[in-house]
Amino acid sequence: MSLLDQFRKDTILDLDANDAEVAKKHGPFGNMTSNQAIIFNELSRPNHADLILESARQALSDIEQGVEKDGAVELTVDWMTAKLGAEVLPLLSGFVLAQTHPSQARNTDATVKHARRMVRLFERAGVPSSRVCIKIPATLEGLRACRILSKDHNINTLATTVFIVEQALAAAEEAGCLFTSPYVNPLEVHFVPGSHVVHADPITEMRGMKATAEIQRQFRRRGVATKVLAASLITIEETICLSGVDRATLGSTMLDMLSNEKDSERFQKLRERAIQSYSPDFQVASDLPVDAHFPLDEPATALKAALARPEIAHLITDALRHFTNSENGLIALAEKALADVQK
Repeated sequence: MSLLDQFRKDTILDLDANDAEVAKKHGPFGNMTSNQAIIFNELSRPNHADLILESARQALSDIEQGVEKDGAVELTVDWMTAKLGAEVLPLLSGFVLAQTHPSQARNTDATVKHARRMVRLFERAGVPSSRVCIKIPATLEGLRACRILSKDHNINTLATTVFIVEQALAAAEEAGCLFTSPYVNPLEVHFVPGSHVVHADPITEMRGMKATAEIQRQFRRRGVATKVLAASLITIEETICLSGVDRATLGSTMLDMLSNEKDSERFQKLRERAIQSYSPDFQVASDLPVDAHFPLDEPATALKAALARPEIAHLITDALRHFTNSENGLIALAEKALADVQK
Protein backbone atom coordinates (compact mmCIF):
# COMPACT_ATOMS: atom_id res chain seq x y z
CA MET A 1 0.00 0.00 0.00
CA SER A 2 1.29 3.46 -0.88
CA LEU A 3 1.58 6.19 1.74
CA LEU A 4 -1.06 8.15 -0.16
CA ASP A 5 -3.56 5.30 0.17
CA GLN A 6 -2.78 4.94 3.86
CA PHE A 7 -3.00 8.67 4.51
CA ARG A 8 -6.50 8.73 3.04
CA LYS A 9 -7.59 6.20 5.66
CA ASP A 10 -6.70 8.58 8.49
CA THR A 11 -7.43 12.07 7.11
CA ILE A 12 -9.74 13.58 4.50
CA LEU A 13 -7.60 14.63 1.57
CA ASP A 14 -8.02 17.92 -0.29
CA LEU A 15 -6.25 19.10 -3.44
CA ASP A 16 -3.92 22.10 -3.14
CA ALA A 17 -3.79 22.73 -6.88
CA ASN A 18 -6.15 24.30 -9.40
CA ASP A 19 -5.34 21.56 -11.90
CA ALA A 20 -7.89 19.10 -13.27
CA GLU A 21 -5.17 16.72 -14.47
CA VAL A 22 -3.71 16.39 -10.97
CA ALA A 23 -7.22 15.83 -9.62
CA LYS A 24 -7.76 13.02 -12.13
CA LYS A 25 -4.38 11.44 -11.45
CA HIS A 26 -4.53 11.37 -7.66
CA GLY A 27 -8.25 11.61 -6.80
CA PRO A 28 -10.68 11.30 -5.22
CA PHE A 29 -10.55 14.63 -3.40
CA GLY A 30 -12.94 16.49 -1.16
CA ASN A 31 -12.12 20.18 -1.59
CA MET A 32 -9.82 22.06 -3.91
CA THR A 33 -7.85 24.81 -2.20
CA SER A 34 -6.15 27.63 -4.05
CA ASN A 35 -4.64 31.07 -3.58
CA GLN A 36 -3.10 33.78 -5.73
CA ALA A 37 0.20 31.90 -6.04
CA ILE A 38 -1.49 28.69 -7.17
CA ILE A 39 -3.70 30.54 -9.65
CA PHE A 40 -0.77 32.52 -11.06
CA ASN A 41 1.38 29.41 -11.52
CA GLU A 42 -1.47 27.55 -13.19
CA LEU A 43 -2.34 30.42 -15.53
CA SER A 44 1.32 30.74 -16.53
CA ARG A 45 0.96 27.47 -18.41
CA PRO A 46 0.30 27.96 -22.15
CA ASN A 47 -2.80 25.74 -22.19
CA HIS A 48 -4.75 28.46 -20.35
CA ALA A 49 -4.18 31.23 -22.90
CA ASP A 50 -7.75 31.04 -24.19
CA LEU A 51 -9.21 31.08 -20.67
CA ILE A 52 -7.29 34.27 -19.87
CA LEU A 53 -8.57 36.03 -22.99
CA GLU A 54 -12.12 34.78 -22.39
CA SER A 55 -11.95 36.20 -18.86
CA ALA A 56 -10.87 39.59 -20.18
CA ARG A 57 -13.71 39.67 -22.71
CA GLN A 58 -16.22 38.65 -20.05
CA ALA A 59 -14.99 41.38 -17.69
CA LEU A 60 -15.35 44.05 -20.38
CA SER A 61 -18.81 42.78 -21.27
CA ASP A 62 -19.91 42.81 -17.63
CA ILE A 63 -18.80 46.40 -17.18
CA GLU A 64 -20.37 47.53 -20.45
CA GLN A 65 -23.68 45.92 -19.50
CA GLY A 66 -23.55 47.15 -15.91
CA VAL A 67 -23.50 43.62 -14.48
CA GLU A 68 -20.39 44.43 -12.44
CA LYS A 69 -19.15 47.91 -11.57
CA ASP A 70 -15.53 47.54 -10.50
CA GLY A 71 -12.42 47.86 -12.63
CA ALA A 72 -11.82 45.54 -15.57
CA VAL A 73 -8.44 44.36 -14.32
CA GLU A 74 -9.61 42.98 -10.99
CA LEU A 75 -12.74 41.61 -12.60
CA THR A 76 -10.62 39.77 -15.16
CA VAL A 77 -8.55 38.22 -12.37
CA ASP A 78 -11.70 37.05 -10.60
CA TRP A 79 -13.13 35.59 -13.81
CA MET A 80 -9.89 33.67 -14.38
CA THR A 81 -10.16 32.29 -10.86
CA ALA A 82 -13.81 31.31 -11.28
CA LYS A 83 -13.28 29.65 -14.66
CA LEU A 84 -10.32 27.63 -13.36
CA GLY A 85 -12.33 26.48 -10.36
CA ALA A 86 -15.23 25.43 -12.55
CA GLU A 87 -12.91 23.12 -14.50
CA VAL A 88 -12.02 21.13 -11.37
CA LEU A 89 -15.47 21.10 -9.71
CA PRO A 90 -16.68 17.85 -11.41
CA LEU A 91 -13.71 16.02 -9.87
CA LEU A 92 -14.50 17.08 -6.29
CA SER A 93 -17.00 15.94 -3.69
CA GLY A 94 -16.66 19.14 -1.65
CA PHE A 95 -15.88 22.80 -2.15
CA VAL A 96 -13.98 24.95 -4.59
CA LEU A 97 -11.98 27.42 -2.50
CA ALA A 98 -10.58 30.77 -3.62
CA GLN A 99 -8.83 33.50 -1.67
CA THR A 100 -9.75 37.17 -1.34
CA HIS A 101 -7.23 39.90 -2.13
CA PRO A 102 -4.28 39.55 0.26
CA SER A 103 -3.54 43.22 -0.40
CA GLN A 104 -6.84 44.02 1.36
CA ALA A 105 -6.39 41.55 4.22
CA ARG A 106 -6.59 44.32 6.82
CA ASN A 107 -9.69 45.93 5.30
CA THR A 108 -12.94 44.28 6.41
CA ASP A 109 -15.27 46.10 4.00
CA ALA A 110 -13.08 45.48 0.97
CA THR A 111 -12.72 41.81 1.85
CA VAL A 112 -16.48 41.35 2.24
CA LYS A 113 -17.10 43.09 -1.09
CA HIS A 114 -14.54 40.96 -2.90
CA ALA A 115 -15.79 37.71 -1.39
CA ARG A 116 -19.37 38.44 -2.44
CA ARG A 117 -18.30 39.17 -6.00
CA MET A 118 -16.25 36.00 -6.18
CA VAL A 119 -19.28 33.95 -5.17
CA ARG A 120 -21.37 35.69 -7.85
CA LEU A 121 -18.81 34.93 -10.55
CA PHE A 122 -18.41 31.33 -9.46
CA GLU A 123 -22.16 30.87 -9.77
CA ARG A 124 -22.14 32.37 -13.26
CA ALA A 125 -19.24 30.05 -14.15
CA GLY A 126 -21.29 27.03 -13.09
CA VAL A 127 -20.17 26.55 -9.48
CA PRO A 128 -23.17 26.77 -7.10
CA SER A 129 -22.68 29.04 -4.10
CA SER A 130 -23.25 25.99 -1.90
CA ARG A 131 -20.04 24.51 -3.37
CA VAL A 132 -17.94 27.66 -2.93
CA CYS A 133 -15.86 28.48 0.14
CA ILE A 134 -13.93 31.74 0.36
CA LYS A 135 -10.48 31.76 1.94
CA ILE A 136 -9.74 34.86 3.99
CA PRO A 137 -6.45 35.66 5.76
CA ALA A 138 -6.99 35.49 9.52
CA THR A 139 -6.09 39.04 10.45
CA LEU A 140 -8.47 40.68 12.93
CA GLU A 141 -10.12 42.49 10.03
CA GLY A 142 -10.25 39.32 7.95
CA LEU A 143 -11.90 37.35 10.74
CA ARG A 144 -14.48 40.11 11.11
CA ALA A 145 -15.14 39.79 7.38
CA CYS A 146 -15.62 36.04 7.82
CA ARG A 147 -18.24 36.71 10.50
CA ILE A 148 -20.15 39.14 8.28
CA LEU A 149 -20.06 36.78 5.31
CA SER A 150 -21.11 33.76 7.34
CA LYS A 151 -23.88 35.39 9.34
CA ASP A 152 -25.24 38.04 6.99
CA HIS A 153 -24.67 36.54 3.53
CA ASN A 154 -24.65 32.76 4.08
CA ILE A 155 -21.24 32.50 2.42
CA ASN A 156 -18.91 29.66 3.43
CA THR A 157 -15.54 30.82 4.69
CA LEU A 158 -12.14 29.44 5.60
CA ALA A 159 -9.70 31.33 7.81
CA THR A 160 -6.24 30.98 6.28
CA THR A 161 -2.70 32.03 7.21
CA VAL A 162 -3.40 30.59 10.66
CA PHE A 163 -0.27 30.25 12.77
CA ILE A 164 -1.62 30.18 16.33
CA VAL A 165 -4.45 28.60 18.28
CA GLU A 166 -5.98 31.99 19.08
CA GLN A 167 -6.66 32.70 15.40
CA ALA A 168 -8.30 29.32 14.95
CA LEU A 169 -10.53 29.64 18.01
CA ALA A 170 -11.67 33.10 16.92
CA ALA A 171 -12.42 31.70 13.46
CA ALA A 172 -14.44 28.83 14.89
CA GLU A 173 -16.24 30.38 17.84
CA GLU A 174 -16.59 34.00 16.74
CA ALA A 175 -16.49 34.13 12.94
CA GLY A 176 -18.41 30.94 12.12
CA CYS A 177 -15.85 29.68 9.60
CA LEU A 178 -16.47 26.33 7.99
CA PHE A 179 -12.73 25.57 8.00
CA THR A 180 -9.55 26.97 9.45
CA SER A 181 -6.22 26.37 7.77
CA PRO A 182 -3.16 26.22 10.03
CA TYR A 183 0.18 26.42 8.24
CA VAL A 184 2.58 23.68 9.29
CA ASN A 185 5.46 25.61 7.69
CA PRO A 186 5.87 29.35 7.22
CA LEU A 187 4.70 30.31 3.74
CA GLU A 188 8.19 31.45 2.77
CA VAL A 189 9.39 27.85 2.41
CA HIS A 190 7.44 27.70 -0.87
CA PHE A 191 9.07 30.87 -2.21
CA VAL A 192 12.55 31.21 -0.70
CA PRO A 193 15.04 28.44 -1.58
CA GLY A 194 16.85 27.06 1.44
CA SER A 195 14.39 28.50 3.98
CA HIS A 196 12.84 25.18 4.96
CA VAL A 197 14.15 23.62 8.18
CA VAL A 198 14.07 19.83 8.50
CA HIS A 199 13.17 18.65 12.01
CA ALA A 200 14.14 15.26 13.39
CA ASP A 201 10.75 14.98 15.10
CA PRO A 202 8.13 17.29 13.54
CA ILE A 203 5.50 16.37 16.16
CA THR A 204 7.49 17.80 19.06
CA GLU A 205 9.83 20.25 17.32
CA MET A 206 7.87 22.13 14.63
CA ARG A 207 6.09 25.25 15.83
CA GLY A 208 3.44 24.92 13.12
CA MET A 209 2.86 21.23 13.72
CA LYS A 210 2.42 21.76 17.46
CA ALA A 211 -0.03 24.61 16.80
CA THR A 212 -2.00 22.44 14.36
CA ALA A 213 -2.23 19.64 16.91
CA GLU A 214 -3.48 21.94 19.65
CA ILE A 215 -6.03 23.53 17.31
CA GLN A 216 -7.39 20.07 16.53
CA ARG A 217 -7.49 19.10 20.21
CA GLN A 218 -9.21 22.36 21.15
CA PHE A 219 -11.85 21.93 18.45
CA ARG A 220 -12.59 18.39 19.59
CA ARG A 221 -12.66 19.34 23.27
CA ARG A 222 -15.03 22.22 22.61
CA GLY A 223 -17.23 20.41 20.11
CA VAL A 224 -17.06 23.16 17.49
CA ALA A 225 -18.34 22.51 13.99
CA THR A 226 -15.35 24.13 12.27
CA LYS A 227 -12.90 21.67 10.73
CA VAL A 228 -9.13 21.85 10.62
CA LEU A 229 -7.71 21.90 7.09
CA ALA A 230 -3.94 21.78 7.49
CA ALA A 231 -1.63 23.18 4.81
CA SER A 232 1.94 24.13 3.85
CA LEU A 233 3.91 20.90 3.74
CA ILE A 234 7.35 20.09 2.35
CA THR A 235 8.37 16.59 3.45
CA ILE A 236 6.70 13.20 3.58
CA GLU A 237 7.36 13.04 7.32
CA GLU A 238 5.51 16.32 7.90
CA THR A 239 2.55 15.01 5.95
CA ILE A 240 2.40 11.72 7.83
CA CYS A 241 2.40 13.75 11.05
CA LEU A 242 -1.01 15.06 9.96
CA SER A 243 -2.54 11.58 10.11
CA GLY A 244 -5.67 11.93 12.21
CA VAL A 245 -6.27 15.64 11.64
CA ASP A 246 -9.67 16.52 10.12
CA ARG A 247 -8.34 17.39 6.67
CA ALA A 248 -5.09 18.16 4.87
CA THR A 249 -4.52 19.80 1.50
CA LEU A 250 -1.65 18.53 -0.63
CA GLY A 251 -0.07 19.83 -3.81
CA SER A 252 0.96 17.82 -6.84
CA THR A 253 4.57 17.31 -5.72
CA MET A 254 3.58 15.86 -2.36
CA LEU A 255 0.89 13.72 -3.95
CA ASP A 256 3.50 12.24 -6.31
CA MET A 257 5.89 11.63 -3.42
CA LEU A 258 3.30 9.84 -1.31
CA SER A 259 1.99 7.74 -4.18
CA ASN A 260 5.52 6.55 -4.98
CA GLU A 261 6.45 5.70 -1.38
CA LYS A 262 5.45 2.44 0.29
CA ASP A 263 4.23 2.29 3.86
CA SER A 264 6.75 1.00 6.38
CA GLU A 265 7.16 0.34 10.09
CA ARG A 266 8.84 3.74 10.50
CA PHE A 267 5.88 5.56 8.99
CA GLN A 268 3.42 3.40 10.93
CA LYS A 269 5.01 4.44 14.23
CA LEU A 270 5.00 8.10 13.21
CA ARG A 271 1.37 7.84 12.16
CA GLU A 272 0.37 6.30 15.49
CA ARG A 273 2.05 9.10 17.43
CA ALA A 274 0.40 11.71 15.22
CA ILE A 275 -3.09 10.28 15.66
CA GLN A 276 -2.59 10.25 19.41
CA SER A 277 -1.52 13.91 19.42
CA TYR A 278 -4.87 14.99 17.92
CA SER A 279 -6.96 13.24 20.57
CA PRO A 280 -8.88 15.61 22.87
CA ASP A 281 -7.62 13.51 25.77
CA PHE A 282 -3.97 14.09 24.85
CA GLN A 283 -2.62 16.43 27.53
CA VAL A 284 -0.03 19.11 26.84
CA ALA A 285 0.80 21.53 29.63
CA SER A 286 0.92 24.55 27.33
CA ASP A 287 -2.59 24.02 25.88
CA LEU A 288 -5.00 26.89 26.43
CA PRO A 289 -7.81 26.30 28.92
CA VAL A 290 -11.14 25.42 27.31
CA ASP A 291 -12.70 28.57 28.73
CA ALA A 292 -10.25 30.81 26.84
CA HIS A 293 -12.08 32.82 24.18
CA PHE A 294 -11.04 35.47 21.67
CA PRO A 295 -13.83 37.94 20.83
CA LEU A 296 -13.65 39.93 17.59
CA ASP A 297 -15.52 42.98 18.84
CA GLU A 298 -13.54 45.89 20.22
CA PRO A 299 -11.43 46.00 22.23
CA ALA A 300 -10.55 42.42 21.13
CA THR A 301 -7.70 42.64 23.60
CA ALA A 302 -6.79 38.95 23.79
CA LEU A 303 -6.71 38.36 20.04
CA LYS A 304 -4.85 41.59 19.32
CA ALA A 305 -2.21 40.64 21.87
CA ALA A 306 -1.78 37.20 20.31
CA LEU A 307 -1.49 38.61 16.77
CA ALA A 308 0.99 41.25 17.92
CA ARG A 309 3.55 38.74 19.17
CA PRO A 310 6.63 39.52 17.02
CA GLU A 311 7.08 36.02 15.57
CA ILE A 312 3.39 35.71 14.69
CA ALA A 313 3.12 39.22 13.27
CA HIS A 314 6.11 38.45 11.04
CA LEU A 315 4.66 35.13 9.84
CA ILE A 316 1.35 36.74 8.87
CA THR A 317 2.94 39.79 7.25
CA ASP A 318 5.39 37.65 5.31
CA ALA A 319 2.62 35.35 4.05
CA LEU A 320 0.55 38.33 2.92
CA ARG A 321 3.59 39.78 1.15
CA HIS A 322 4.17 36.61 -0.87
CA PHE A 323 0.50 36.30 -1.74
CA THR A 324 0.32 39.98 -2.70
CA ASN A 325 3.28 39.52 -5.04
CA SER A 326 1.31 36.76 -6.77
CA GLU A 327 -1.78 38.98 -6.80
CA ASN A 328 0.30 41.57 -8.65
CA GLY A 329 1.39 38.88 -11.09
CA LEU A 330 -2.25 38.08 -11.82
CA ILE A 331 -2.96 41.78 -12.33
CA ALA A 332 -0.18 41.92 -14.92
CA LEU A 333 -1.67 38.91 -16.74
CA ALA A 334 -5.08 40.57 -16.73
CA GLU A 335 -3.72 43.88 -18.00
CA LYS A 336 -2.01 42.17 -20.92
CA ALA A 337 -5.14 40.16 -21.75
CA LEU A 338 -7.30 43.29 -21.70
CA ALA A 339 -4.85 45.07 -24.01
CA ASP A 340 -4.84 42.08 -26.38
CA VAL A 341 -8.63 41.80 -26.67
CA GLN A 342 -9.04 45.54 -27.23
CA LYS A 343 -6.54 45.81 -30.10
